[in-house]
Amino acid sequence: MIPNRQFNTRLRYHEKQVLKAFDQHTATKNPILRFFILEWHRRAAKTTLSINLLIREACKYPKSKYVYVAPTQVWARDIIWDDPTMIWDSLPDKAEMGWKANEQKMLIKFANGSMLKIGGSDKPDSLRGIDADGVVLDEWALIKPTTWSEIFRPIIAGDPKPGHRARWAMFLYTPKGQNHATAMFNIAACIVDQQTLPTDGKSLTAKAGWFASRLIADESGIISRDELDLMLQEVADGLVAQVEYDQEMQCKRATDEERTLITSAMLDRLNTVNWNALRITEPKIRRIVAIDPAFGGDQCALKGFENGRVLHRKQVNWTMTHEVVFEGKEMARRLNTKNFIVDCIGNGKGVADGLAIDRAGYHVQYFNSAEKCEDSDRFANKKAEAVEFAAQEIRRLEVEPITDPETRRQLVGLSRYKVTNAGKMIMRSNDDTKKELGCSPDRGLAYVYGRYGIARVLPEAHRTEGDRGRGVQKTAMSM
Repeated sequence: MIPNRQFNTRLRYHEKQVLKAFDQHTATKNPILRFFILEWHRRAAKTTLSINLLIREACKYPKSKYVYVAPTQVWARDIIWDDPTMIWDSLPDKAEMGWKANEQKMLIKFANGSMLKIGGSDKPDSLRGIDADGVVLDEWALIKPTTWSEIFRPIIAGDPKPGHRARWAMFLYTPKGQNHATAMFNIAACIVDQQTLPTDGKSLTAKAGWFASRLIADESGIISRDELDLMLQEVADGLVAQVEYDQEMQCKRATDEERTLITSAMLDRLNTVNWNALRITEPKIRRIVAIDPAFGGDQCALKGFENGRVLHRKQVNWTMTHEVVFEGKEMARRLNTKNFIVDCIGNGKGVADGLAIDRAGYHVQYFNSAEKCEDSDRFANKKAEAVEFAAQEIRRLEVEPITDPETRRQLVGLSRYKVTNAGKMIMRSNDDTKKELGCSPDRGLAYVYGRYGIARVLPEAHRTEGDRGRGVQKTAMSM
């Protein structure tokens, strides 16, 4: 049976809608559908559906070629080729249709002469010039639009092979804000008002030659209500951002303003904790001075941290490196620490170097926001990783209230992010943030650097049992 029995017996209604629309030209006089776009929530099996459809068509039409495209080659290998439950569970029994796999090329050759190619859009030149009877662009929101317009659209424009179905394309994605993917869906589904977006499958309206389907978790029944409620509780607890839940589960098309890692509501929530009681239970004391040097008109921001709170802060307008070094040393003296983290891009490196060579023996972390980060699968650079780290601490109520209004304002502004074509988080530019705020986000960045840096220093002291007194748990203050 092609697709195999396992796939056919677990088909849900929204998948059947797609397959019925795909095959309708064989049973009716309706115009053939050639373009399919699916805006479905996570875990809705859109990738599984597409792989099984590609294999079915390859087996059905001899000497045909089909292509599956992920955002990157690595993505394609990890999600499709190396996953034992994906392509290998979908291929037919060799007694029904023989096939051979080329590991290096990620290519399946079938006994009837057909081929299925698995690839990534980050290698566009490898995709040019190939023939294709059908193509799937998975995670379409993360793929450059030119992959379609310059490479595959001309291919799909070709005449079908004799006896074959008309060439076709399928676009799969969960929204990543409002971009080319959502714009294509709106055109395909004839959407003029966002309130009319479908939520439980097939769109009732569609452009000629198109099929559009949109599925949110509240309607699909794929993820249990109990599990969704558990996720919503994690949102309430600050473990997951509301915008992330809405986007991944409910296909909400978040605006740039909504894609903010740190919100005013999150910062206000820090005031609900009895920090005086909690502070004495902390067994280890960590300290650091964070410096965001600024020359050429912006303020240089310095913040001194002890565990989750800012003990000292200062903004200066010095234009000389040695002046900033002096201010940093003075704050470290008052804080009783030798730990520093310094934004070392541009003139900031001179400040970091000045502290590093000082005879006092300071421990200096050089923070370069453009450098590769520790979790390079999620973040485009170190800055995005640091902002998310600070946001997570704020969500989990692990830092004390931020009392400086300007730092609060800047944290919200600088934490707006985008998603790259490789699916990685990247913060918007400082120039864009500066336009919104009317100033450079120096205070906010110094706070972010401090939170990122203090997690990477050794404790400087330990509280005694007498200091800590009785153990006190994190509790909400009576309002």
